[in-house]
Amino acid sequence: MSNSREFRSGEHVVIIHESGRRSGPDYVLVHGLGMAHEYWAGLAGALEPTGTVCALDLPGFGDAPEPREPLRIPEAGELLARLLVAEGIDRPVLVGHSTGAQVVAETAARHPELVDRLVLIGPTVNPRERTLAMQTARFLQDIALVNPKVLGVGVVSYVKAGPRWYAANLRPMLEHRIEAILPDIAVPTLVIRGEHDRIVPRYWAEQVAALLPGGRYAEVPGRGHEIMTRADGMVADLVARHAQGLPAGRPMALSEEPSKAERLSIPASLGWMARDYSYAGWHQLAVFGAGREPASWSTGDLEKPQVVLLPGVYEHWSFLRGLGDALNADGHRIVVVHGMRANRKPIAETAARVARALARVAPPPAGRVIVAHSKGGLIGKHVLVDDEGEHLGIRGVVAICTPFAGARRSRLFADPSIRALLPSDETIVMLGNAASVNARIVSVFGTFDPHVPDGSALEGAVNVRVPVPGHFRVLDAPETLQAVRDGIAMLTRDPTNADASAADGAGTGATDAEPSS
Repeated sequence: MSNSREFRSGEHVVIIHESGRRSGPDYVLVHGLGMAHEYWAGLAGALEPTGTVCALDLPGFGDAPEPREPLRIPEAGELLARLLVAEGIDRPVLVGHSTGAQVVAETAARHPELVDRLVLIGPTVNPRERTLAMQTARFLQDIALVNPKVLGVGVVSYVKAGPRWYAANLRPMLEHRIEAILPDIAVPTLVIRGEHDRIVPRYWAEQVAALLPGGRYAEVPGRGHEIMTRADGMVADLVARHAQGLPAGRPMALSEEPSKAERLSIPASLGWMARDYSYAGWHQLAVFGAGREPASWSTGDLEKPQVVLLPGVYEHWSFLRGLGDALNADGHRIVVVHGMRANRKPIAETAARVARALARVAPPPAGRVIVAHSKGGLIGKHVLVDDEGEHLGIRGVVAICTPFAGARRSRLFADPSIRALLPSDETIVMLGNAASVNARIVSVFGTFDPHVPDGSALEGAVNVRVPVPGHFRVLDAPETLQAVRDGIAMLTRDPTNADASAADGAGTGATDAEPSS
């Protein structure tokens, strides 16, 4: 049996529905957008034997009266912190679902002394889909997995909140950048996702866990976004184990602690951009003295895969010379595709040129790995999609700072070769739908990319975030080189045996595409 009470802070009222026993951990459950305490009933009931459960109705939802204006997510996090202090809830386990995960994340980041542990269930919003249209589409897709009873609870909650109040709270949800505060959360955190959650794709949930110092990740099979309402005790077991300090889920960690570059002020961001463009400008000038690629690039260990370098738009092969030299020193033969010029031609056309060039020389027994930057990663993925028979011997692509979902800032440029990177471009959409090859891609990206503000994470790929800001300067970072080395090793871990004759001519270090007109 639960009892209810209200907490008031100014005009904001939160209704607390408390149940469970007095011993054991305190759980505070924070609902998502449009919902209320009722949809926690299953999870709350399962947690009650282990501790005290407080399911909240945030201002304007459930039984809580509506304030004049909706709270921004950081404000909601502060309101929750004040509630914990006023109610004497000592270092609870905060459990947030969907938008509620954004709220509890703010509380934990701002007031770690008030929180013992954190659970983020289906955390929103995926940066690559931070638009009302995309979130609506994902919501409608996920509804197909919701059972009628759960749907009924949700409809009642939405009706009680009202369409106007629901709509007013959409903007704070979309504006909030949970990825910027995750590295600041010091308390142990568990991220839980439903296997079929259409709102929270797997790569994004894993990235959330990876951004958390000491974060862990668990996935419950056969469930969607409303996972805790129908997970047959699996979610409750994960939450209870996490509350007790027992292993729950699997650890997720970045190779290095991320920097706070994405939280920089506008002047500081402009400073990073200036350094990034200075790097790019200097390397563009180096083109004039580049000549041909080093002769040493054509030699190397025949048991190691060839590395095919693909630069980005307006980039010469020499833009990737640092990576090429380092990988050649590791024993890889380095292949440069000539005839791309400034890489301004359409992605599909360039991918076809690359494929024709590579097809002129039989692949080596260890195969080939494409190492690409920016647009080059899109070209590399296009080659993978087209090379269904794998006659080119390409084991995979290591892509650095690649806009797999497009680059929305491309609309600021008049050059068609830049505007071709818009998220709505036909080729970008096609490549986004070609998810079958994503497992053969390692996406490497930094902490701040002015050209790809929505990130380079790719669902189904191996995503590696290095603690270096910039779109260009990241190429020179030792952490990036190590990520590329690790990516090549992963993609070629179990090389297939090729015919011995394939080694004939495999030492060629450069491949000429058809002459440009």
